[in-house]
Amino acid sequence: MPFIFQFILTLATSVAVISGASLVWPKITSQPLPEPLTQVRNVVLQTDLGKQAAQVLGVSDTNTIEPINISSAAGEVVSSVVSSASQKVQEAATKEVIIQVVKKIETLEPGEQEVIKKEICQ
Repeated sequence: MPFIFQFILTLATSVAVISGASLVWPKITSQPLPEPLTQVRNVVLQTDLGKQAAQVLGVSDTNTIEPINISSAAGEVVSSVVSSASQKVQEAATKEVIIQVVKKIETLEPGEQEVIKKEICQ
């Protein structure tokens, strides 16, 4: 990739990260916004895209922003992932047990298979 394209991509990424940080700062910490980020935030909020992003993130009015509890949010994510993984493991184990039972039933003689089918269906 030519140097100029790399430079433009790096510049655009940096602008997006700094702009995003200036918008979400009050949401992730109760510390005051540093002066350079305050200046960036003021410029960002003058653009239509910046105003829309601030509304979507819920940070358009700095007086009503409540910082999110990062540790609580991280705990909820971990809990959700563990719960989902546990459910998937249970489903996989149940499926494997059913497959093994079906295979075992298929190895039985036809008369024994009929007896088991009758018991299962009742």
